[in-house]
Amino acid sequence: MVLLRASIAIVAIVIASSARAKDIDLRNQTDTDREYNVAFCARPSPGSTGLPGHMFVAFSSVTATGERTFVALGHTVGADVSPATAVWSYFGSPVDGLLKQEMYTAIEQQCLSARVNKSDFNRALALTENPLASLGLSAASDTVLQEYRLGAEDCMTFATGVAQVLVSRGLVVPDRGSAETPMDYLKRLIDAN
Repeated sequence: MVLLRASIAIVAIVIASSARAKDIDLRNQTDTDREYNVAFCARPSPGSTGLPGHMFVAFSSVTATGERTFVALGHTVGADVSPATAVWSYFGSPVDGLLKQEMYTAIEQQCLSARVNKSDFNRALALTENPLASLGLSAASDTVLQEYRLGAEDCMTFATGVAQVLVSRGLVVPDRGSAETPMDYLKRLIDAN
């Protein structure tokens, strides 16, 4: 009986974890130097804040010997923007925002992970670079400043913009609902692919 319960628990964990993530292969060529991956992820807000959560993109590559590079980036409000001001940006003017590295994860996090060609990886990653750098006007920091407007120029807009780079390889990117949360959208993105 104990063995049966343990087996049921293991099956439940496997089913639950597979519901939180999906891996797809969008490659149409073989890259000999590395394997490249772009993952679209969403998580709830930390604590019981009642906020809608957050969506971000993770970029990773791994060599045949297992040497890995990894960075996860999301579009968020600036440090000086209050939650109320960020919410008001849905109806009014944009607020200060930036692309920044993700430092928080959650057990409820969900991801759609796509193996991609090196060229597609580089095109997607280029969307995270400071636009001033291409003009030779790079700022002193690696921070990329972008206006933030909830529902229009936010974390979901950033992630779906990166996802659009992979549409030509077969990624299906559903239209976003006007009041859809990141977790709900990511579930639809996973289901569509």
